Amino acid sequence: MNNTCNVKQGKCKLLSGTLFTIARFCGIRNIQLEKKYNRRAGRYSSALQPLPGCTFMRAQCAAPAWFGIIMAALVLFSSPAHAISGREAYEKAREVHIRGLTHRAQLTMSLYDRGGGKRTRSFVLHNKKGAEREAYKTLIVFMTPADLKNVGFLIQARTFAVRDMWAYFPDYKRIRRIPATSQDDSFFGSDFSYDDFGGPPNLDDYKFEILREEVVDGLPCYVVEVTPKIQRKFTRFISWMAKDLWIPVKIEFYEETELYRIALFQDIKIIDDIPTPFTWKMENKKNKHRTDLLIENIEYNPVIPDDLFTQRSLERGGK
Repeated sequence: MNNTCNVKQGKCKLLSGTLFTIARFCGIRNIQLEKKYNRRAGRYSSALQPLPGCTFMRAQCAAPAWFGIIMAALVLFSSPAHAISGREAYEKAREVHIRGLTHRAQLTMSLYDRGGGKRTRSFVLHNKKGAEREAYKTLIVFMTPADLKNVGFLIQARTFAVRDMWAYFPDYKRIRRIPATSQDDSFFGSDFSYDDFGGPPNLDDYKFEILREEVVDGLPCYVVEVTPKIQRKFTRFISWMAKDLWIPVKIEFYEETELYRIALFQDIKIIDDIPTPFTWKMENKKNKHRTDLLIENIEYNPVIPDDLFTQRSLERGGK
């Protein structure tokens, strides 16, 4: 086979390294990989060189017949095909979240410190979808222990991107507004954040990329890297999104290159056609602290009055 090569000054700079391997795989034999020292760059570089018999031209000639074959092979081998994009996976997860947005649940929270100590709390969570598609309200009231009784947390969200948050502490008889810049702060001393108890994220605030596919706890998952476009405590997180269920079963949060939180969502049951993880685990890798959250019971789409989600109700312990 006598291919014409696009060469300048006797040197073929079309392809090197990986392309050489792919070219060999494609059955192309009339090229070789040559290493030369680049004085200006101060390092060695590799370039493909045609073997004797390949036509040279000092200025410019037609592109080689094998160039298109190699490029097609490179795209094929380097770009794994996925059925959907990372953004589409999160759009499906958002729809599942919206379907289950109105619910009432009783939960037990267990906090474990690095020395093995354990503290237990219980609280009631009320959540209600608003009239607008992205509007919702959340009220959480602690029942135990005694020093946290009637401590509360309220969210009023106009959209997934615009919401107001407040916390109430009975000992001080004071409602404290939680600014958006504090949404990643600890939720009442636990390893969860205030944001972890909010509604679906505003997808336009993030970039999504599917990295690969893996199996977690027997569930096939898309592994999705999510990078915020807005200011967050984390610089990115990696989510294992269960196919067909469209809920995350594992999330790793990173600050730059450092892993600082790992979330696990386990004991998944289908309640009213909504996949529901009954056990949440959040581990802080920095301070070796962990918080487990167990859903004792949950009811989807109950009738919840709107006046439950007010600051007055927050002060009265959800009454």
